[in-house]
Amino acid sequence: MHHHMSLLRDLQALDHYIDRLRQEVAELDSGERIREKIERSRRRLEEVKARYQEIHATATDQELRLQDLGERIRRAEADLYSGRITNPRELQLLQHEIEQAKQSREAMEVEMLRIWERMETMKHDIDEAERDLQYAERVYQAHVEDYNQRKAALESEIAFHLGERAELAAQIDPDVLARYEQLRQRLGGTAVAVVEQKACSVCHTLLTPYILKRLQNEDALIACESCGRLLYDPMLAE
Repeated sequence: MHHHMSLLRDLQALDHYIDRLRQEVAELDSGERIREKIERSRRRLEEVKARYQEIHATATDQELRLQDLGERIRRAEADLYSGRITNPRELQLLQHEIEQAKQSREAMEVEMLRIWERMETMKHDIDEAERDLQYAERVYQAHVEDYNQRKAALESEIAFHLGERAELAAQIDPDVLARYEQLRQRLGGTAVAVVEQKACSVCHTLLTPYILKRLQNEDALIACESCGRLLYDPMLAE
């Protein structure tokens, strides 16, 4: 077994730990789904506000029409009771016009009440939605702060262990290290397999007597004949 296999085993253990830390970083919840939900809520709120403004404009127009109609009724009643009109037919027509106008005003007032009630309900909904949105934004902000802290802590730990890795890798023969890196990239991050009960710990293939003999006698990189990983026998390292 090559005299650098113990170093490769330690390097792989460190690489596996760094990989796990990187995976933890990748799996951190950045709050993107919360942010998207907030954006949808904000868009819906803006739509409700826009509808409220439309209804408010309708209410304003209705109020102006009511004022205009009220003024018309006031002038008509003034004419009716002024005594200036003496023709019975004209008086009858004016009286009918006033009654029609009052009926229209009553219908408009009923509609106005419905508009006000709807506006009041919408205003309540808007206020509640704004409070909910503000709360969600505070929750999101707290989540992002926690995410950034956890990410920074993990990245700091990764940087520390990468420094350890560089020091360890510097102790390994460059050709041996290159072989390790190639295997690690090709074999899913695991380039070194441990000999356990005369078998490869990764693919569990029973090692041949020839391979076991080479491990005992040769200062060379010996690979599993099945999976191709470099073999490390802890019994020989003692």
